[in-house]
Amino acid sequence: MGYDNCMLQDICSLIVDCPHSSAKDEGTGYPLIRTPNVGRGRLILNGVQRVSRSIYLSRISRAIPREGDLILAREAPAGNVAIIDSDEPVCLGQRTMLLRPDEKIVNPYFLAYYLNAPEQRSRLLRVSNGATVSHINVADVRKFSISLPSRAFQDKVANILKSLDDAIALNSRTNGYL
Repeated sequence: MGYDNCMLQDICSLIVDCPHSSAKDEGTGYPLIRTPNVGRGRLILNGVQRVSRSIYLSRISRAIPREGDLILAREAPAGNVAIIDSDEPVCLGQRTMLLRPDEKIVNPYFLAYYLNAPEQRSRLLRVSNGATVSHINVADVRKFSISLPSRAFQDKVANILKSLDDAIALNSRTNGYL
């Protein structure tokens, strides 16, 4: 099987940094995706902070997050990547980035699994900086090298891993109800 070596910016139609400001939790409204909400593969929406429509609109001025986009935590914890897997509107909190995979080239779920794999996370964290807290620069994310298999292979891998993750999530919710 052949792999194409490319950079993340080559397989994403959009890579956008968050607004460089914090927003206060208003208790109701739109989910504000902060770094603690970016799990490895999935968004963690339990206890997510929420913002008003006006704050939401200001935070989506660079890009409107949509289903299939990835959100990367640039610090605390640096390197986590989660996919937006529903059409619920969300906005980026501080220290996050939005990646929009070009779906003609890359399966968004495959890319999320790829970036969360131990080897890739380690490579991404090696380019991070910061004396106290690791911080990943936007430029380094854009230039991050990817070894991409065929789209057919990506789809197979993503379907298998997503099925397993869905089963684990269902099991966790069931255990939570018990």
